[in-house]
Amino acid sequence: MKVIKTLLIIIVVLVIIGAIGISKINVDVIEDDLPTNVYEEDADLLSLVNIRMISLFVDRDTNEYGIVEEIINLIILDSIRENINSSYDPISDCETEECDYIIHEDNYYLNYLWAELSDDNQLIIHVSVGTDKYISINTIFDFYFDIDIDYLGFGIELTLDSYNINDIDLSMDILDSIFEQLDIEEIEGNITKGELDLTEYSYKIFYSIIPFP
Repeated sequence: MKVIKTLLIIIVVLVIIGAIGISKINVDVIEDDLPTNVYEEDADLLSLVNIRMISLFVDRDTNEYGIVEEIINLIILDSIRENINSSYDPISDCETEECDYIIHEDNYYLNYLWAELSDDNQLIIHVSVGTDKYISINTIFDFYFDIDIDYLGFGIELTLDSYNINDIDLSMDILDSIFEQLDIEEIEGNITKGELDLTEYSYKIFYSIIPFP
């Protein structure tokens, strides 16, 4: 938890003191941008992941990339609720900070984190962060991942291709410098299913005939 907070502080500081103008990075994210079908599920999220994996590898659903998008969103939401904030439910009628924000501290907040499929079948992980401490600003980081579906190995691998802040490209060196200062094993451990590798910037998940616990 401390590592996640440290990472968010670094991100917010970069946003505030960076050379990019505030007007260029300030952006509002609305609930309509979120994958509402995932947030409205009332079943066990990892069980739903297993069902989607069956659809992808056993039934061979033709909407393969759309299924990958849904799988990742289910895992993101499950990881948030299991390891960060069990009350997180931004599309509900609940209006408390616990419901509306993944994390909300005095100096920063993280309000949204979700996956979206791009037109060229890359997976975009959106991270919406901001601060109201000295200046009110909200921005969004977009991480673009290549998708590799291994039908023979029953696995999915995502590999980071590029990332930006509100459509302004950023250097991978910045990301490298941040993670060099952090305990990446602790961050990787917050993912409830699959293998996150913050050295290679990749994520892998495999289908198993044994249902997820």
